[in-house]
Amino acid sequence: CRAIPDHPFDIQPLNITHYLHPRASIKIVTAHTHSHHNSPSHLHAHTRSAHTRKHICEMHGTLFGLCLLGVAAAVVSGHYWCPSPGPEPFNCPKLPSPPPASDVRKLRPGNIAAVMALGDSITAGFAMKDGPVEYRGSVYAVGGDEGALTIGNFIKFYNPDVKGLCTGDTIPLVKTGKGLNFAVSMAQVHNVPDQIDELVQHLQLPEYRDVIDQWKLLTLFIGANDVCSCHSTTPESFEAQLRTVMTKIQKEIPKVFVNVMTIFNISQVWNDHDDSRYCEIAVPVLHECGCLNSNASDRLRMDELGLQINAVTRKVVADYAALGEANFTAVVQPGVDELAFGSYNKTVALDFLSGLDCFHPSLCADQGMALAIWNNMFAPPARKAQTIDPFDGPTAYCPSIDDVIQ
Repeated sequence: CRAIPDHPFDIQPLNITHYLHPRASIKIVTAHTHSHHNSPSHLHAHTRSAHTRKHICEMHGTLFGLCLLGVAAAVVSGHYWCPSPGPEPFNCPKLPSPPPASDVRKLRPGNIAAVMALGDSITAGFAMKDGPVEYRGSVYAVGGDEGALTIGNFIKFYNPDVKGLCTGDTIPLVKTGKGLNFAVSMAQVHNVPDQIDELVQHLQLPEYRDVIDQWKLLTLFIGANDVCSCHSTTPESFEAQLRTVMTKIQKEIPKVFVNVMTIFNISQVWNDHDDSRYCEIAVPVLHECGCLNSNASDRLRMDELGLQINAVTRKVVADYAALGEANFTAVVQPGVDELAFGSYNKTVALDFLSGLDCFHPSLCADQGMALAIWNNMFAPPARKAQTIDPFDGPTAYCPSIDDVIQ
């Protein structure tokens, strides 16, 4: 991308041949754009399969960010594949409809009437398929796109009438949600009460009013942006804010089972950029995680803070579970907190990251998250998996008629 800064709208012909990610089929745009001649009719697009990374972009300071978005805007969510072995399709036998559950600790998948989600850009699905959008229809928690490997679709297999699934995409930073997914990109734990307010308001709409007094599954994944703000976040402040979140859920959302996820070691992302000139430039320019881009000392602080936040999360969730209420409980579903993709072959590690920003989880990682959480939902605490293995494609657990969510 060659940008001439003589005029903010005067850009030389862009010949973009930098492939964002080797696994993706990407639409590359060749555009002639000038302030006086920039109609869509002068944009010519052709598709190429990206089998290798080519570094032909000339960067000019922070204009790389604009160049990057120009490339990203051309990405299409068509053919997208993950490396072998990859996850297998969901292929479980049907179960008979379960009897009504009188206690939250006796829920079977077919008892769930609605799926819901709160969190940040990971749960919003930002950049998951390498474009600058939120792929909510495919996101691990409540994605409802056909064929998507998501907890929502797994629940739908056992209850075709389940509500809350979201389909399609949204633009980043949308606060009005989609379906019953109210995660907001860039959110920290102190932002989650606002998400709960949106969720509660939507449950009052005619479309969802009937599920208020039925069983609901809520997934909460928060803390990554708090870790990225390593100088302003403390374990004590995170604990206080998480308790506010859990109390609000307990008091305002009836009949709910809450899956609370712990976070993985975010600083690993930094070490996976060694083999990619694109990632070396994209991560600091996009500046999505301040402490990650700062220095080795801050990245060490991130590691320590992540462990402390996970410990706090387990403590808080245990306290709320111990209340023993019939219509509310919360359970930590680890799944990814010991994910060590930084130790994998760099090619494999990059497959776990978005080809847009080399920071957010890719669709490949997201599918692994869905399967890890789903499988943990039917395992007692001592047997819940802490990570996923990219070299052993995860397979969905098929619950029996006697299995309950735990």
